[in-house]
Amino acid sequence: MIAIAAAVAWFWQSSLAARESANRAAAEACERLSLQLLDGTVAFARMAIVRNGAGHLALRRTYVFDYTADSIARRQGFVVLLSQQVESVGYAPGEASRALPVDEPPPAPPPTPRGPSNVLNLEDWRTRHRKPQERHAPPREDRGDGRQ
Repeated sequence: MIAIAAAVAWFWQSSLAARESANRAAAEACERLSLQLLDGTVAFARMAIVRNGAGHLALRRTYVFDYTADSIARRQGFVVLLSQQVESVGYAPGEASRALPVDEPPPAPPPTPRGPSNVLNLEDWRTRHRKPQERHAPPREDRGDGRQ
């Protein structure tokens, strides 16, 4: 019972630390592109056990956050963590190409997506992470009431 309690306590602390890392990453990413982070926090979306670069088992956690560029449209981004390290941050289509404010110098061309904190397009990420049977399914028609 003590071992189970210790494992639960470790998982709880690890999850809190991961969420704080995701909050910081989302806030920094929104600030970098002059976006407004809505609700001030991230929400847990999924967790998986994967192998890290060294071949060891690690937890990959995905968090989502809402942001706005124009104070009207609410859009969703995501943060992916591997253990406690930010693996990537992504936005809805079109946001990664937004211009930075004039007082900041233009950024260097983005590196190839290998290292941590790569910005991804949300639609590209969703396409790569769909189940195989969903990849070839035709898109569903919008019924006009927001549901498909």
